[in-house]
Amino acid sequence: MTMEKNDMMERYIYEVIRRVPKKQREEIRLELEELISDMMEQEEAGMEAVLTKLGNPRDFAQKYSGRHNYLIGPEYYGDYCWVMKVFLLSTLAFHMISVIFQAVFSPGLLLEMSFYVKTVFTDALISLIGGFGMLTLLFAVFEHYNVRVQITKEKNWSVEQLKTWTPSKLPPVPNKKARISRGDCIVGIVFSLMFGLLLIFAPEWFTGVNIGGKEWKLVSPFNHEAWNVILPILVIDLAVELANEIMKLLAGRYCKKVMISEILSGVTVIILSVILLKVLPFWNPNFVRELEEAFEMQITSQQDLLLYWNDGLISNIFLVGIVIITVAEIAVTVYRTCRYGNEKE
Repeated sequence: MTMEKNDMMERYIYEVIRRVPKKQREEIRLELEELISDMMEQEEAGMEAVLTKLGNPRDFAQKYSGRHNYLIGPEYYGDYCWVMKVFLLSTLAFHMISVIFQAVFSPGLLLEMSFYVKTVFTDALISLIGGFGMLTLLFAVFEHYNVRVQITKEKNWSVEQLKTWTPSKLPPVPNKKARISRGDCIVGIVFSLMFGLLLIFAPEWFTGVNIGGKEWKLVSPFNHEAWNVILPILVIDLAVELANEIMKLLAGRYCKKVMISEILSGVTVIILSVILLKVLPFWNPNFVRELEEAFEMQITSQQDLLLYWNDGLISNIFLVGIVIITVAEIAVTVYRTCRYGNEKE
């Protein structure tokens, strides 16, 4: 091989391997050198003709890296559009109900332009843009880091195998009990998104309210003085659960990656819940007194549960409930993965 041909081959290989992960570069270099040499011998063609047949090194590199020049690839695009459609429709429906609710209990708001600007337009727009951005970011992260939920282990591949598709590459049909409901995942994703957006942009929705004229007197069971510390942890918690639901949606069935995702998500939720409920001042210590003042009443009856309001007791009840539900979800996922995850229907 002449120096000119060798230089052309090196330039081509360099343009390919610089676009693939570092740990694969040396292996791909050796394979490409062998492939190019074999093609020159078999086809009795020159270096330029062989490299022309292989095509643009940028496109050729995509066969190895599995990445393309788009934000969300075709593997995720269908699920992304479906989840986005459900979320946007749910958000619009929620804001319509919110407007109707406020109009019924405070008709005077309908005569104020600020009500339409803030509640009808601004709040709805912020929620839609925020949800759109969060969903797009999560799917883009999955795409960027090449997160693929594979059910079967891939065989050793070669350049020729990368170029062709065969029926043997089809994954097995999962057992019915191993399948994950698409609807359940979407409900979980939409709930997490809407709950997170409300926490960030409308924390007043998580309060008791007494409507007096045009004013809403807010009485919150949460400690809003520590909200700047509480809110980030709540958002992280929801983001972890959201990522877990997206993982299950993409997999469509119980498998090892779904099981690991469920365990990591569950452990994280429990740890964050302990921090929120046992470490931080999560509850409003003056909640009962403020409620009495807002509603102009006295809570004295022993039959009224608010008479027994206790921060520590409430935290323990919530924490026990969270732990039981989370452990149950992990147990179900582990059982179904081990029992049905590797079976063919």
